[in-house]
Amino acid sequence: MGGTASRLAAPMKQRRVERDLDNKVVEALRERARKGKKTFKSVNSITMRLPRFKDGLRDIRDVFDHYDGDSNGTIDKEELRTCLRQLQVQMSEKEVDDVHRYCDIDNRKGIQFQEFAILLCLMYLLFGPNVTRQVSEFESAKLNYVFDELIDAFLFFNKEADGKMRRRDVTQRMNEASHQERTPTHITTQLFKDMDLDGNGKVNLKEFLFAMIRWAGLETDEDDSNETSP
Repeated sequence: MGGTASRLAAPMKQRRVERDLDNKVVEALRERARKGKKTFKSVNSITMRLPRFKDGLRDIRDVFDHYDGDSNGTIDKEELRTCLRQLQVQMSEKEVDDVHRYCDIDNRKGIQFQEFAILLCLMYLLFGPNVTRQVSEFESAKLNYVFDELIDAFLFFNKEADGKMRRRDVTQRMNEASHQERTPTHITTQLFKDMDLDGNGKVNLKEFLFAMIRWAGLETDEDDSNETSP
C-alpha cells in the first residue's frame, strides 16, 4: 500500500512542479507580449534564423563543460546549485530541485547540453539579462539576441501568450502568409507532434525550445538528421 502511494505521489509532484514553473513562464511571456515587440512575420523568417541560433547556442558548450564537474555529460542537482549560485540566480534548494526536474526533459536523471541551453534561456526570461552577463560578459550580447529571438519565435505561434501552443496555431501560422497551396495537414500534424513531447495536445516554451535546438542541429548524442524541421 505504501509503495503504491509513493509511486503515485511522484507523478503528482512532477505535475505540480510543471504547473508552477509553467505559470511563472506564462507571466513572463505575457509581460513580454505586452511590450508589443514582433520579431517575426512568417514561419520562413524563423527557419532562416536556425543557423544563427545554432551558432549562438554553441558558445554555451564551454559553460556547460565548466559546470559538469565530473565530466559525465550531465549536470546533476548539486552541479546545478553551483551553476545558479554563480549566475546569481536566487533560489531555494527546493526551487533548484524543481528547476532541475523541470529541465530534465528526457528524464535521464540529469541535464544534458541541449537541456542546459533551454535552462539558461528560461532563466534569462525569468531573471533578465544579468544571467547572460554572468555566463559570459563577452558573449552576453549574442546570447541575449539568440534567447530573445527564440522566445519571440514561440510568441509568434502562441499569440495569446498563455504558454500553450496548439496544433491549430501551427497550422494557421504556416498558412497565413502563403499565397500558394496550403501546407498539407500531415506536415503540420507531424511538426506539432515533434514539439508536443508529452503528447498532451499543447506545447509549452521548454518543449518548443527543445524542438528548435534539434532543428538547428545542436545535437550532442545521437544523429537526429532525419528530424522534421519547420
